[in-house]
Amino acid sequence: MAATEKKITMKDIAQEFDVSIVTVSKALAGKDGVGEQLRQEIVERAHELGYVFKKNLDRSESKNVAIVISERFIGENSFYQKVYQKILLELTRRNFVAILEAVRVEDEEKGELPKLLSLKSIDQIIVIGEISNAYLRSIVRTGIGCILFDFENEDFDMDAVISDNMNGGYLLTRDLIKSGCKTVGFVGNYFSTRSNLDRFMGYRKYLIANRLPFDETTLISDRDEHGQDIDLMLPAKLPDGFVCTCDHTAYRLIRKLREEGYKVPEDIAVVGYDDYSDNRVDGVELTTYHVNTEEMITQCMNILESHCENSEYRYGTVIAYGWLVERKTGKRKA
Repeated sequence: MAATEKKITMKDIAQEFDVSIVTVSKALAGKDGVGEQLRQEIVERAHELGYVFKKNLDRSESKNVAIVISERFIGENSFYQKVYQKILLELTRRNFVAILEAVRVEDEEKGELPKLLSLKSIDQIIVIGEISNAYLRSIVRTGIGCILFDFENEDFDMDAVISDNMNGGYLLTRDLIKSGCKTVGFVGNYFSTRSNLDRFMGYRKYLIANRLPFDETTLISDRDEHGQDIDLMLPAKLPDGFVCTCDHTAYRLIRKLREEGYKVPEDIAVVGYDDYSDNRVDGVELTTYHVNTEEMITQCMNILESHCENSEYRYGTVIAYGWLVERKTGKRKA
């Protein structure tokens, strides 16, 4: 009996040309980013090797997409509510059917998937906001394509779309220093999510690059290990300004400072991140960093459609750059 022939994959073709799988995927799908000569050579070699070309996505046929989000990010974090609504609209526009799956904390820790995902009724998955490795492992076992939105995880071979968190933290810190702050603290539990850690690292990067002092006592945690808000404990000696991990936390800090008799920004400057929050303080014009959710969603949809066309497609991590929004809370008066 003849030996079973090995299935040819994009990885095999990539090794022959010494290029990445992404390059091969683009060449076979006719996408931009590959020279015409190389594209033709890759396509011809794929035919010679017996590579099975995947069918293009039929735009008239709806695909089911599960939008997965941990319950830790529902309710208290309206930023993800806004993101979900925008993703839902874009999925509908592109002829996808979206189904929301809110993951309970106990299910997330155990990696227990809902029956909907287990029954293979879903074609693709989008995970909004960080989720546990145990849960991601369970998703991998389903064999369903998955995109991570607003976080990345180097332990898994999954495409991701993120904000430029480190650059945002860097620019916010620079803005405070340029406005007259000599010392800058940070508010946020940077162990809670990778995004928060990157924002903290951007804050530290600016201080290190400019040889500015770092006082660990000016680090304030804003949430517990389960992502729930906790009381903000002000240090005995306050810095001139604070970088906050999100707008939600920035407004909480401004309320706390006012309760203690401080004026913002006259006494202490405060900046946030996201350019969105549901707990605004009346009359406060918050300096913040705008997350370009529109670009993030566009990139996510492009990757999603590529996954539907070819299950082996991988793009990697996409960074969508935002911008600083200068308002009044970051302008400390000397």
